Amino acid sequence: MSLITVDKDKCVGCNACVRACPAPEANVARLDESGMLRITINDDKCIRCGACVKACTHGARGYEDDLEQFLHDLQAGQEIAVIAAPAIKIAFDGNWRHALQWLRNQGIHKIYDVGFGADICTWAHLRYLQAHPGTKVISQPCAAVVNYVQRHKPELIPHMSPVHSPMLCLVVYIRKYLGYKGKIAALSPCIAKSDEFHETGLVDYNVTMERLRNYFQEKGVDLPKVKVHSEFEFDAYQGLEGSIYPKPGGLMQNLLIHAPDLSVITSEGPERLYPELDQYIDQEKKYLPDVFDVLNCGDGCNSGPGVGTDYERFEMNAIMHDVQTYTHQMRMKNRTKKGADKQFAMFDAELRLEDFTRGYVNKRTAVKNITEREIEQAYEALGKSTETERNFDCHACGYPSCREMAIAIAKGINERENCHQYMLSEIRRERQKVSEINERISGMNQELLEMFMELAESIANVRKETDKIQQTGERNSNEMQAVVAHMNELNELNRSITASMSDINKSVEKYNEMTKDVEKIAGDINLLSLNASIEAARAGDAGRGFAVVASNIRDLSESSKKSVGSARENDEGIHSAISAVKVVVDKFESSIQELVEAIDVTMQGTKDTAENSENIRSSVNQVHGMTERMKGLLEETSRILNG
Repeated sequence: MSLITVDKDKCVGCNACVRACPAPEANVARLDESGMLRITINDDKCIRCGACVKACTHGARGYEDDLEQFLHDLQAGQEIAVIAAPAIKIAFDGNWRHALQWLRNQGIHKIYDVGFGADICTWAHLRYLQAHPGTKVISQPCAAVVNYVQRHKPELIPHMSPVHSPMLCLVVYIRKYLGYKGKIAALSPCIAKSDEFHETGLVDYNVTMERLRNYFQEKGVDLPKVKVHSEFEFDAYQGLEGSIYPKPGGLMQNLLIHAPDLSVITSEGPERLYPELDQYIDQEKKYLPDVFDVLNCGDGCNSGPGVGTDYERFEMNAIMHDVQTYTHQMRMKNRTKKGADKQFAMFDAELRLEDFTRGYVNKRTAVKNITEREIEQAYEALGKSTETERNFDCHACGYPSCREMAIAIAKGINERENCHQYMLSEIRRERQKVSEINERISGMNQELLEMFMELAESIANVRKETDKIQQTGERNSNEMQAVVAHMNELNELNRSITASMSDINKSVEKYNEMTKDVEKIAGDINLLSLNASIEAARAGDAGRGFAVVASNIRDLSESSKKSVGSARENDEGIHSAISAVKVVVDKFESSIQELVEAIDVTMQGTKDTAENSENIRSSVNQVHGMTERMKGLLEETSRILNG
């Protein structure tokens, strides 16, 4: 589980966390999918100092502790003891006793003062130095410093004091010497203590004072005010000078009380401490102090990230001064008549130094070695070519120098967009590019405007030609109706011609019959003529035969008259039928002429329509051409804008 948390939605990429962080590579800058710079945490590099939590003004950084699990187990009836760090006097100024009494009322079995563990820590340091003359050590009450050494500077491990921190010295004491078997919760001012407790397995819960105070506020726990008396007292022993450990130089003051000749120097605050730890590695031993008393937080544990107060330094100092005055008085009472320290005498008699020591582990992960060529490439990516540009050192990226930023980029843990100067140069380039684009787009807009005017004119032409087609269509419709009427009339005429031709056919048939009759009569006349000739030769007796012939001739004459009459009537019928046909044919010819004229008009309308359609097609092709040009211009504009 990551102890330092990041709310990505609240992170604005301001680099305050990078600037505050003393651990190389712990913060990684990345551009998210929207192009926003976000800072994430490399958990293997983070030392849990909490500097980023304090530095973040956007609420994007937070931390985890064990308050919820602690309260859950407490309510479940588990046996739990609490060890309270001296910084509780800052976190709960004036009513810290009431806070501890509230915990006791909730079922806490024992509550111990870490100040007593600090007294053991002082004793153990002195005895270790006495047992190892000439040894130079770096103190380790601060878990963030231990994390830094193990994760980033394992070269310092041989110099780390093996003595446990005050909290763990107290835990060892109550477990080994008081025989406590239950769980232990540390009420601490420090996030990094969770790592210390996990590594050693000696403490079950890291409960920060800030989270406990917030819990009181959320649940409406109203602690009595400053001057109200509390019946609370620590179990077992209360600390003496160890109670000033959380102030800057606390360990140093404790050591010098008992060993004034020791060489002890202090270093507090990340701006000073970590560069000095780096320097410590290369120093000659003769220049090193006997004890290098170090604390991550500038005002000591009293300003730890888990304290959660915003006291000014002077106010904190005033509170600790009162504590120091009280503990000094108690220390004086704790001396024998000969001036011997009763507490240390008890430690010497009862405690074993080896019970209060620990070891350290190299936890440094793989470090990418960066070459000068890679740094040069990073400079080039940043657009830094001159010495001035490469030493601008504005710190906006969070790093102390442009070179450090270039190294971070080469390592892949930062982005060039996080460089203020690079972004300014990019803005200038983009501004110039935008200016050029604006000019080009302005010209394109003018061209588009002209094209739109042409387009409007072409569309107007299309509309005009369409109107003409509509009018021609209406005329063609009327002409086609006339054609239909003429065709109907021709159909009627055709039927009349058919009827007339039928009459003619009948007359012709009568002619045929008449012809046959005439031919028969002619035959009969020829025969009669022949008979008459014969009878004429016979004279006399032939009188009666002439009478018969004459009778036959009369009959033939009548028959011929009838035939001639029929022929005449038939001739008149034929003439009448032919006249009727002629009339019909004349009308047919007239109708045909009218039909041809109607068709000519329709054909002319069709021709006009075709010409109009061709005009429309030409105009539409012109519109299509213009749209293609506009499409090209718009695509070019898009390419320009998208860079």
